[in-house]
Amino acid sequence: MQTVIRRAAFLTALVLATAFAMAQPAAAQQAAVKATVNGQPITSYDVSQRVKMLTLFHQKTNPKQALEDLIDETLVDQAAKKRNISVPDAQIDQRFNGIAKQVKLSPEAFSKALKQNGVEPDSLRKLLRAQIMFGNVMRAKASAASADVSEADIQAELAKEGINADAATMKEYRLQQIVFVVPKGSPPGLVPQRQREAEAFRQRFSGCDNSLNQAKALKGVVVVDAGRRDTSQIEGDFAEALAKVPAGGTLKPEVSARGVEVIAVCSVKEIQSTAGVRAEVERRLTAEQTKDLDKTVKAELRKDAIISYN
Repeated sequence: MQTVIRRAAFLTALVLATAFAMAQPAAAQQAAVKATVNGQPITSYDVSQRVKMLTLFHQKTNPKQALEDLIDETLVDQAAKKRNISVPDAQIDQRFNGIAKQVKLSPEAFSKALKQNGVEPDSLRKLLRAQIMFGNVMRAKASAASADVSEADIQAELAKEGINADAATMKEYRLQQIVFVVPKGSPPGLVPQRQREAEAFRQRFSGCDNSLNQAKALKGVVVVDAGRRDTSQIEGDFAEALAKVPAGGTLKPEVSARGVEVIAVCSVKEIQSTAGVRAEVERRLTAEQTKDLDKTVKAELRKDAIISYN
């Protein structure tokens, strides 16, 4: 469910491709139903949009594979709705605008370029939503799988690798959250505005001791002491990003349920602890157990689904 977008390839495609000038309403009216998933239709228009999009981004695909991907995405979406899980529009906008930035276009120019190549921007947004949703499902499943790693498993792995956990050290971070608040019901344009304000704040950030005074000069900004976090408590992309930031630095602004957040690293120090080594071993054992988890999740969703092909 991942789309890799290469700037050079995309720009070449924009130059060489011809404009299709196909209006979505007209295409939707002519579309034939290719499959239904628990009664929800997937049309030939949906399939053609996915094929055009991935072809434009130089990804290998074909109508059959595109249809199967759309079926999986529909099943994930249906399962999420049953559990009242959703992806905020602001998060979709952040991903969409991020892709536009990669190819050095404004979001408006990027949308126009997509349309000129027969791809509706909403089709890309639909794919981005599906990717984020599936990522959320995978993280939840992986978290559940980590509970299956026993103390005996961890001890056996430590002994196998000859690791003396008692002599291990790990990093401890003291963090602050600078939140550029976006109230619920705000107009869509407020999120990009707050992102620009957050980035400007980040560029002139002068350390955690001064962050509160800096924030006071800005409207709708809250500073939250996030306390101390060690490497046993963080993982994934956040852990990788945090490891690259020195004390007194900040991470890139991220859209959250509260608005746009900047994480500041107030201090970093090495502490003696077995927790970091144990956590790393547990993560590795969990990764081994979940290496084919995406296939398992898709198979589980399909097992009880009613899927009809036309």
